Amino acid sequence: MAVSKRTRYEVLRRDNYTCRYCRSDSNPLTIDHVTPVALGGSDDPSNLVAACRECNAGKGSSAPDQSLVADVDQDALRWAAAMNLAAERAAKDLADRTVFINDFVERWAAVMPQWAELSVETDSTVWRFYTRGLPAHEIHDAINIAAAADGVPQRARWRYFCGICWNKLRAIEDVARAAIENGEVV
Repeated sequence: MAVSKRTRYEVLRRDNYTCRYCRSDSNPLTIDHVTPVALGGSDDPSNLVAACRECNAGKGSSAPDQSLVADVDQDALRWAAAMNLAAERAAKDLADRTVFINDFVERWAAVMPQWAELSVETDSTVWRFYTRGLPAHEIHDAINIAAAADGVPQRARWRYFCGICWNKLRAIEDVARAAIENGEVV
C-alpha cells in the first residue's frame, strides 16, 4: 500500500523537512520505510522517516538493525512517547474545556429567560474568548450584564453577550499592549 499524501505531509513535518540519515534540508526528500516493506515493514508513521533521494536509494532494502539506521529506532520510540504525551495533554484539555463550557451553560441558564437562546457555536465562541485571555470571571460578568440589559430583546442576548466579551477582551489587550510599550514587560 502506498503512503497517503496526508501521512507523507505529517512525516515530513515531524522530521522538520530534513533527511533523518544525512541531516540535509536542501536535497529533495522522499519518505523511507525504516523497516522496508520487502522485509515486512508497514506504512505506519512510526516506521516512516524523511530521507533525501540519495540516502533512500543508498539504504535500499537494508534491515533497521544495520548501523546506517540504528538511531532511527530510538527516534521512533521518542516520537511515540511524545505522541502519547501530546494525546494525554489533548485529553486533559478537552476535559477542562468540557467542564468550562458546562459551567458557562449552567450560569447562562440560571440568569437568562429560556427564550434567550444560545448560538449553535456557543462552545467554540466561549472557549475562544477564554483562550484568547478573557478570564472566566469576566465571562461570567458578561452573562450578568447581558441578562440585566432591559433594552436588548431576549433573542438578541447572545449577540449582546458576545459584544460585551469582545469589548472586555480588547480592554485587556490594550492594557497588555501598554505594559509592553511602557517597558513593564520585557
